[in-house]
This record gives sequence, structure tokens and C-alpha cells, in this order.
Amino acid sequence: MLTHDLHESIVAQLYSAAAGDIEWREIMGRIADLFGHAAAVLVAIDPAAGSLRAHTHGYTDDEANAYYQSETFRADPRASLHMGVRAGEIYHDRALYDVPTMLRDERVRASIDAIGVAHQMGLSLRLPNNLSGAFTLLSTEAEGMPTDEGLAAFHRLAPHVEQACALSAIIEQAAGTQAVLLEALSAKADGVIIVDASERLAFVNDGARAILAAGDGLGWSDGQFATARAAETRRLRAMVNGVTSALKKSKAPDVGGQIVVTRPSGRKPYVVRVLAAPPGERLLSHFGCACVVHVHDLAAVRVPNPAMLSATFGLSEREARLAAECIRYADLSAAAAAIGMAHNTARNHLQSIFRKCGVHSQAEAVQLFGRLG
Repeated sequence: MLTHDLHESIVAQLYSAAAGDIEWREIMGRIADLFGHAAAVLVAIDPAAGSLRAHTHGYTDDEANAYYQSETFRADPRASLHMGVRAGEIYHDRALYDVPTMLRDERVRASIDAIGVAHQMGLSLRLPNNLSGAFTLLSTEAEGMPTDEGLAAFHRLAPHVEQACALSAIIEQAAGTQAVLLEALSAKADGVIIVDASERLAFVNDGARAILAAGDGLGWSDGQFATARAAETRRLRAMVNGVTSALKKSKAPDVGGQIVVTRPSGRKPYVVRVLAAPPGERLLSHFGCACVVHVHDLAAVRVPNPAMLSATFGLSEREARLAAECIRYADLSAAAAAIGMAHNTARNHLQSIFRKCGVHSQAEAVQLFGRLG
């Protein structure tokens, strides 16, 4: 059924689908066609959430998911047998039940009438992060059950199907993790610190490194976070420990939290947020990422890039540089001096900035520009 060359071609396409180079539906369709089946379904199951989602060839995903949520599916006595196959094992109808007897069951006939599927051959998948799933080829009564030759070919292909599905799950989770972290970075996180399962610093971005080095209320001492106030130190350490302890016990962490850290300098405080790293990040990271600490400096002055000001408001290069310095300095003379501009020249540029930005004062301009910072 599957020649050596066909087998190798399918395997290559499976890993291409895992990498996102081709659609899963494309390779599912090719496998179904080669085995003489009308349809194929790839199901991912999250036991903790009790959720199931299907990706299909031969049906729409909405049709498949509606069926799996229906009373018809739940009443079908074959469903529990298929779902009960141990992870990593191949299954087919003849191995699970007496097919002629089962096909006479009214509940089975109702299921066949609903979706047209009479026979299945599939693989129960082992996926990362306690997920499970199934890759199943579906056939009508006319297409019949798989032949011995078909079963042998599927057995050879099955390990690659499982590995490709697991790899796809890892890649998708990594992409989701990156998106979550980037979103957090854009949401007021000046400093980002990643702590591993042993509560060691695994990663510190430049913003966080500068904050820790400044020693103005938040630091790292003797392998732990330290603040200027004992109560804040205890609370911050407890939040970090709560996340790492939960992960060591393989529990889903619902701990973490947020704390305001005061600063001896009298400047506005830091807002420090502790949260568990997404499961995909912990799995993929070679340093065992356990929790992420975001530090937001309320005293920081956020200055937009002059190029952004030029592109947004049509400012000249000199006007854009002056506009950026006006955010740093309340006094126009100081802002002009910072870029080597004479005071009178700065006043003329400022009037031009007002016209282009639709504002009437320096205070309005600073407020507007600050929103882009």
C-alpha cells in the first residue's frame, strides 16, 4: 500500500505540517486518500479542562466539533471504547469489538446516519503538558474496514504521526508563550526577570538589570529578591516561592500577584508583578523557566522615538528631537540645550510643532507625545 518512497514522502510532510510549512488538513487528506478512507480527524484533548477540539479532512471543523459535543456521539457505545485506548497505542474496530454486532445497535446506526462514519483506524496520541489526542482515519460502510496490509502500513507510519503532532504542540505553545510575554512587555513592564524552578535568575532584560543595579528599593541579594522594607521583601519572596513550589508539586499555579515596592529615594514606587511562566515556556526552556517577574517603574519618563514623532505628525528631524526633549524637560531652554539648539530657534520650532500636532501649548504637546512613549 505504501511504498518506501511514499512512506518517506508522507513522513517528510508530517514534519512540515508540525513546523507550520503546510496545513495539517493537507497531509491528513493525503494520508486518508492513500489508505482509501473518506476522512481523517486530529483531536486534541485537555483532560484538566474537559475540552476536546477537532481538526478535520472530509468535514468542516465546526461539523466535527458539533458532533463530538452531541448526544448522538455520547450515546454511541463505540465512543468510550475509542476514547479509552491507552496513549501511544493503535486501534481499529476489529480489535475493540465485534463489528457486525455493533453495527446492528440502534445507537451506532444513529451515529452512522449523522456523520456517515462506520469504521475507524487511529492512534491515541501522547502530547506535551498532559494533553492527549487522537489521529484517526474514518471510513464509510462502503469503504469498509482497513485491510491487514493497511494496518501494517499504518503501524509503520504511526510513530511519525505521534512525534509530528507532539512537535506541533510544542511549537504552537512556544509561539503562544512568546506572544504572551511580548504582550506583557508592551503592558507597562520596564523590567522582565525570569526565575527558574530553583529560584535563580535565569534571564534579566536591560531594564530590570538597571533597576536592580540602582538599589533604589528593589535588588537581588543572597540569591533572593530584596526590598527596602522587610514586609515588602517577605511578601515578594512569598509570591515567587508560591509559584515555584506549586510547579514542583506539578500543580497548576494559581498564586503569584502584584506588589508596590517603595523607594528610599522618595521617587514614585515600582509595581512588581509575579506570575507563572506559561507551560510551553517551562517545557522548552533549557533553564527551566518557572515564573516571570514584571517590574514597572512609575517614575520612568517614557520618551517616544523621534522617528515615530516624525512619521506620526510630519515633524522635521529637528522638530521631532525637540519634541522628545520637551518630554524630558519641563523648561524649553533645557530641552533646547539638550540638543544644542538656541532658545529662540526652539521657540519657532515649538510653534511649528503646535500647528502640525493640533495643540496650543507645550503642556498639551507633552501630554500627547507621552501617550506614544
